[in-house]
Amino acid sequence: MAEEVNWVLAEEPEPTEREKLFEETHKKSMERQARIDDMMQAVVKAQVVVEGSLIEMLEAYGKDPAHSFFTSKKIKVLGDIDTGVGRPMWDLLLQASYVRNELVHSLNEAKIKEESDKTREAYLAITPNERQKQSIRDMTDTQMVTSAIYHCGSHIVVATEAKPAADKKK
Repeated sequence: MAEEVNWVLAEEPEPTEREKLFEETHKKSMERQARIDDMMQAVVKAQVVVEGSLIEMLEAYGKDPAHSFFTSKKIKVLGDIDTGVGRPMWDLLLQASYVRNELVHSLNEAKIKEESDKTREAYLAITPNERQKQSIRDMTDTQMVTSAIYHCGSHIVVATEAKPAADKKK
């Protein structure tokens, strides 16, 4: 007859205060990381797409993109040209790029929030329709900054595509 082994199941001991603190800190850290990851991925992706449009616009206006490595320099050069993209749009794109800079260079959440709030204010300032303004107010910071960047990008694309047609008319 096989020997019978009796296992005594010991109850898990109550976690120590240190273990509870570690668990709570770990949970908050993972939540923060997920929030930052989502925002970083969305905002940086939008910025990269629009950066390509800025380069195309520089080329369309006979400017060498190699002389304008940073987004702010591209905006400055293009803002000084009559491209059909107004100053408020350039200012909004520049403001949104400050959010991107904070995301990739510092991860200072207070500064990211401050720059996001400024971006929201700038976006609302250029939006004439109250329904659209309410949508901007209702967006998360990630949605709003991404939307602002793509909004500017669409104006840049339209103005760039209109350039050859305007040149032919001259």
